[in-house]
Amino acid sequence: MHWLAWRKLCRHKTDGGLGFRVIEDFNTALLAKQLWRLMDNPESLFAKVFKGRYFRNSTPLDPIRSYSPSYGWQSIVSARPLVCKGLIKRVGSGSSISVWYDPWISDSCPRPAICKGINYYPHLTVNQLINSQTSTWNRPLLQQFFESEEITRITGIPVATGYKPDTWGWFYTTTGRYTVKSGYTVLQELSDEGTLPVFGPDTRRLQAQSWKVKCTTKLQHFLWQIITGCLSVGARLCSRGMRVDPLCVRCGSNGICDNGIPGMGSSTNGSRRSIQYISINSGHVPPGEWCQIDGAWKVTDSRAGLGCMLVHNKRRMNFQTDSAQLVKMVSKPEWPAFAILLEEVEHCRGMFQAFSLTYIPRTKNTRADKLARSARAQPHDVYYINSVPPIPLPGPV
Repeated sequence: MHWLAWRKLCRHKTDGGLGFRVIEDFNTALLAKQLWRLMDNPESLFAKVFKGRYFRNSTPLDPIRSYSPSYGWQSIVSARPLVCKGLIKRVGSGSSISVWYDPWISDSCPRPAICKGINYYPHLTVNQLINSQTSTWNRPLLQQFFESEEITRITGIPVATGYKPDTWGWFYTTTGRYTVKSGYTVLQELSDEGTLPVFGPDTRRLQAQSWKVKCTTKLQHFLWQIITGCLSVGARLCSRGMRVDPLCVRCGSNGICDNGIPGMGSSTNGSRRSIQYISINSGHVPPGEWCQIDGAWKVTDSRAGLGCMLVHNKRRMNFQTDSAQLVKMVSKPEWPAFAILLEEVEHCRGMFQAFSLTYIPRTKNTRADKLARSARAQPHDVYYINSVPPIPLPGPV
């Protein structure tokens, strides 16, 4: 007997399902990976063969009709809608990005800029909004074309110093590179857009919570079945039109009782998990010379703060942070979404005789964190450098 629709079972566990893969969507996500390889690595043999045959004077995203295409090429181009859904133009020089037509603004999804009035410059490019002498955004020109919220999003995009080509990036990953997992997630969100809204109580959050109960996986699955109504108890069988007695044969109650749940009342051996901090070191750590750093910002706030605790002011320094992603980004700079910022990091890195960046727990970085939070709370830009902190700081842990 089918208790639940396959579409609901294929939802992620955090969305009330069992996390089964939709084969068609997963295959499309895999094909999109091959299409991304054609765009991201055009000098590979794989890209050169397909370019010489199907898109000699264009890009893989252009809808060009080819004579007698192979089955492999037809399969790859079938993933174009998925790739186009998450493409975003990364600003380099900005000369090839149309302000009103190319997706270069980061929002809930990539989109072009929105003009606040009548658009008299339909062919405006992004490089015309940048002051080439200072490598900063031209704020008077931005205020002429855009609303304040749009200006905040635009000025949050880093500007390269010197010429740097504009590139394509994938919006739904932190690194800016396409992954099969992110592509499959986007397809699932697109399929959920056409579903009708739920009226009445929604149990999906409760179903997702069943997988967080500290017990064995078998009992977690059993709790999920109880919440979803996928148990063959008398009441559920009667609701499906079967002529059975809905009362419990042991206690006479209507529904699920302790006598009907296997293992209830007996002791079970739960799994014990130990959490350890992972330390990532990108270089040799000079003893006794360290600088603890931390940043504070919010998505809804246009201001940010940075705090650091410096022990010695020397050229041999070990920077310590509680952001594991920052350590991975600096130690392995293959993050196209932050290419401009990583170039600045490499430039500053060369000013030190010895440089290392290591991860420490948040409990060991409370003082730098408090400095960053206090700086973000200021109503104006402030710089404070002194041996005496401007606020009371917690003692070392």
